[in-house]
Amino acid sequence: MKKLLLLLTIISSQFSIVNTIAQTLTRGPYLQSPGQTSMIIRWRTDIASDSRIYYGSTLGSTANAVDSTNVTTEHRVKISGLSPATTYYYNIGSTTAMLGETDSLMYFTTAPDTNTSTPIRIWAIGDFGHGNTAEAEVRNSYERFAEREGAADLWLWLGDNVYQDGTEGEYDSKVFDSIWGFKKLFKHLPFAPTSGNHDYNSICAWEQPGLCSTHPDEHTGPYLDFIDPPTEGELGGVPSHRKLFYSFDYGDAHFVCMNSELGSLNAAYNWIGLLNSDTSFTSPMLEWLEADLAATTKKWKIVYWHQTPYSGQDGFTDSFSQPFCIASRVHFNPIIERYGVDLVLVGHDHNYQRSYLINGHYGNSNSFQPSMLINGTSGNPDLGEYYYKYTDGPIKDKGTVYVIEGNSSGSNDPGPIEHPAIYWGEACEDCWGSFVVDINGDRLDGRYLHYSDTIRDKFTIIKTDWAHAGVEETTESEVFKIYPNPNNGQFKLEYTLAGKSDVRIDVLDISGRTIYSQTAANGSAGTHNESINLNKTTIAAGTYFVKLGVDGVNRFGKIKIE
Repeated sequence: MKKLLLLLTIISSQFSIVNTIAQTLTRGPYLQSPGQTSMIIRWRTDIASDSRIYYGSTLGSTANAVDSTNVTTEHRVKISGLSPATTYYYNIGSTTAMLGETDSLMYFTTAPDTNTSTPIRIWAIGDFGHGNTAEAEVRNSYERFAEREGAADLWLWLGDNVYQDGTEGEYDSKVFDSIWGFKKLFKHLPFAPTSGNHDYNSICAWEQPGLCSTHPDEHTGPYLDFIDPPTEGELGGVPSHRKLFYSFDYGDAHFVCMNSELGSLNAAYNWIGLLNSDTSFTSPMLEWLEADLAATTKKWKIVYWHQTPYSGQDGFTDSFSQPFCIASRVHFNPIIERYGVDLVLVGHDHNYQRSYLINGHYGNSNSFQPSMLINGTSGNPDLGEYYYKYTDGPIKDKGTVYVIEGNSSGSNDPGPIEHPAIYWGEACEDCWGSFVVDINGDRLDGRYLHYSDTIRDKFTIIKTDWAHAGVEETTESEVFKIYPNPNNGQFKLEYTLAGKSDVRIDVLDISGRTIYSQTAANGSAGTHNESINLNKTTIAAGTYFVKLGVDGVNRFGKIKIE
């Protein structure tokens, strides 16, 4: 009996020694699943131990503690019972010792109360894990932007998060490090990732014969091991029960993370519809997507994945060499557009591109029709060219903007970007950047942030009801004249300005699509005559509306083209 007691004492003593040995932090900390009342914090150590987080409203606070008794090197602690839209400071470690000194960068802010309309900011990067100068420059440009204009609340990863093969070592040296990667940002900016083809090379390699030949529910690997997204609807949305794809609410927005890498020549594992043009194709992921979008009541809907459905450089998404891109266009886009998704963020092509406000294009570029343009202007608020999405009326919820942000650590060789769905894009030797989204009430602003700190592209989407947009005003306004009317697509617009004004002229079809826009060259006081020449090869005979915007105040008149 004495020998047994002695043995137990020795074992207990050895365990105590192991548990108090100084640990080294080898990854993190980083933040996952940001909720209104909760946050998950993860980190990795070289020696296994239990886990503890101290947190409170002030730096260095030990007012509150949460423990995990699981002895591990992969630490995960969920803090619950928090207040919405509140900043907390935290320290990490074990129940016997904290790791490192108090750090002013170790804080997090909970998501805003979903019952309030609180402005939110999202930062998105794609194809970013090369571990090179471009990656560091893009990171630095965001940090300068955050210092000037305010930090993001949420960080989206658009896939190909590390190169070349998504290994543990690559993530450590190119993403979680402090030289090329984001070590400082991880401490306070929660991220919600999707995977790309390079991440998948260490999960179910896309380059192997037959593509992925493992059931999606059996996929494992470094990327899936370190992420901790909401999979059970705990932050809003329909449960996916999988890290592969998921959804969540944040502020006024509903976010859906899709997985564009679930393609296989094995039909049972082919969840994206690879090489399948049948519009009735479905899969567990697509069925979930439809159910999730049908269930959400959020004002804004943002969906993101990796493989781009549209690209205007070198016929990229028309080529059968990019079947994953084609599958996303053919099978993802009809569902998201059916449920009024406002913005799609993707990567894969190493450049920046942005579409018009479009709806209904699921084929190659040569199948694009003018009727698929819900608004064919720039969407640039500086030019007074907003994208309006109507909450009722004949084109209720129609129109989606697609953004490629695939140049966050490198870019394609220079080349023209030509696609009828794409408004603008750039590819050049140093065209590196990221994307910022701001949501505030009925307004969404998207900005392409070049690493040089310049905004190279911007657009605004505004939600409004049909009547408020003025489209139902069918009588000619008293403040301007249209002649001749009816006409053959060529007419004059006469109006008088009391003083210097910003003037914009738009022509809309009967459903509210913007088919023509121009900014008046002369906005001085007095009477003006503008000549409008609509191209009858693309505009059919019928009834149209002319919108005259003077300093943001719109007046409408009706014309008939014969």
